[in-house]
Amino acid sequence: MSSFINFQLKDLADIIIISALLYQMYILLVGTRAWNVLRGVLALGILWFLATQFKLDATKWLFDRVAPVAFLAAVIVFQTELRSALERMGRGRVARVSSSNPVQAIMTSVRELATQRKGALIAVERKTPLAEFGSNGVLVNAEVSAALLQTLFDSYGPLHDGGVIIRGDRVVYAGAVFPLSDKNEGWSVKHGTRHRAALGLSEATDALVVVVSEERGTVSLAQNGVLKTDVAPADVLRSLNEVLGK
Repeated sequence: MSSFINFQLKDLADIIIISALLYQMYILLVGTRAWNVLRGVLALGILWFLATQFKLDATKWLFDRVAPVAFLAAVIVFQTELRSALERMGRGRVARVSSSNPVQAIMTSVRELATQRKGALIAVERKTPLAEFGSNGVLVNAEVSAALLQTLFDSYGPLHDGGVIIRGDRVVYAGAVFPLSDKNEGWSVKHGTRHRAALGLSEATDALVVVVSEERGTVSLAQNGVLKTDVAPADVLRSLNEVLGK
């Protein structure tokens, strides 16, 4: 009871400030490559706490020696994400309410691009953040629409050779460069760099990647390290609904 009696207004201010800082850190880091690392750090923190409580001296000694070096290494490795987070904090965040249907927008654009024989490479983010691949492109951060996607992949546009990254109902990056797959299979004879990039990204992440062939006007899907070519529209729609469906 004495703790509650001594509770003062400044203590409440402390709690509010710390809660606000933790919430802002979550908002700024979620969706970036650093978020997965932060979850790992939290898990290690829980392990360190348990080692302290149960007097596991060897484990605690190891954590005490490694923690400072690991913290410094994390700051160096993720300096880009941390700088981006601080910049976003400075700009502030504006809540957006979207009424768009990203699945229908993607389907419409893919059909039009395939009909016009214009190549496209669209990655739909899932649990693995794709910001590290988008950072080599152009930040768009616009609502998904068929018109926007068709414009980005227009044959005369500066971004048409790169990939587009979609997160939820927003086009986050355009002109992104994805890692190329080293696989050399039968499909590689009749397909080019876009398909290798789609497969490469699906090998490195859990993203769903849609490819429109500029030469053949067909649609392919890459996911979990597997490339499916000449995919029917119904199968493309089903895959997009599995990833983006609400």
